[in-house]
Amino acid sequence: MRIEEVRAWVKLLQAREVGNQKAARLIEKLGNPIDFIGKGTMPLAEVDFLPERVITELASPEPPELWEYISRTIEKFDIKLVSVLDDNYPRHLKGIYYTPPILFYIGNMIKEDFNRTLAIVGTRKTSTYGKVQCEILTRDLVRGGFTIISGLAHGIDTLAHRTTLENNGKTYAVMGTPCDQIYPSSNKGLAKQIIREGAIISEFMPGIAINKGFPRRNRIISGISLGSLIIEGSRTSGALITAKNAVDQGRYVFALPGDITREQAEGPNYLIKLGATPVTSADDIFEVFDMTMEKEEQLTVFPQLDVNEDKVYQVLLEHKPEIDIDKLYLESGLSLPVLSSVLLNLDLKGVIKRMPGNRIAPMY
Repeated sequence: MRIEEVRAWVKLLQAREVGNQKAARLIEKLGNPIDFIGKGTMPLAEVDFLPERVITELASPEPPELWEYISRTIEKFDIKLVSVLDDNYPRHLKGIYYTPPILFYIGNMIKEDFNRTLAIVGTRKTSTYGKVQCEILTRDLVRGGFTIISGLAHGIDTLAHRTTLENNGKTYAVMGTPCDQIYPSSNKGLAKQIIREGAIISEFMPGIAINKGFPRRNRIISGISLGSLIIEGSRTSGALITAKNAVDQGRYVFALPGDITREQAEGPNYLIKLGATPVTSADDIFEVFDMTMEKEEQLTVFPQLDVNEDKVYQVLLEHKPEIDIDKLYLESGLSLPVLSSVLLNLDLKGVIKRMPGNRIAPMY
């Protein structure tokens, strides 16, 4: 993304009384911010949900607050930006409440990595049992083709990222700080490793100190994932916030059962009482997604999809467990002959299942 476009996005999100939801409305009405930010005037009738002083601020050619410092930080750390308008923006995030209009990141965000994602989160104060199970489950999930999402915190998050890398998997870290400010600092080396194959991601403005950003980032961890696996944590831990977000977002929640006498097990055991899927092996998660392990503990590699196949498959994922074919036709934007051909190819590749009542379900 060109620096001029980054500047427009920054100015939009810095504006008073805008926020994510009003920014989304502006984008829906006026398009890319570079087309209407700093242009001197704005169509007032189109933005009647904003006070005139805010419209004046957005239309002004003046640079965003602290722009020189922010732009230097972006250049220094090679920070990139992906917006909801971009093709490689994580598709699952677009449907959540309070969708972040932009994400800053260091590394590479590859669209295909977000087809099959699972969040693994938990306590910073892990037990030996929690560590061992986290390593085993993460290893098997990576071998099953999952991209692992976590938050780079001490404990379970660190283990999940590290185990993924050790097994040549893909992992992304969602930060509760700007991505130029690694927290905890002891994980700077791990962050560098993640950047080589994936990315560290943040919705927070580069170079600007942020307080209490961790609860906000948890909605992104769950929202970017098909499901969240909770490995140890108290009833009040951040991992439970992630689980609550997952429920609100219509995602799957998985939990590792634990010793009822240990504080670390309170959170997962509580979630299981509420209906979370208990996980004693990766197979419990694979079964939810209609996946089975091979004898060598490897899953069949997810097949390569062309542009139209991927478009249809992403619509299917958004409407799990299944979608009526007429609705799929409307949301895919493809003609009926093209859609029929795409569905045949997806069927042959073994990634969809035809259900009764002319409905289609994704296999993963």
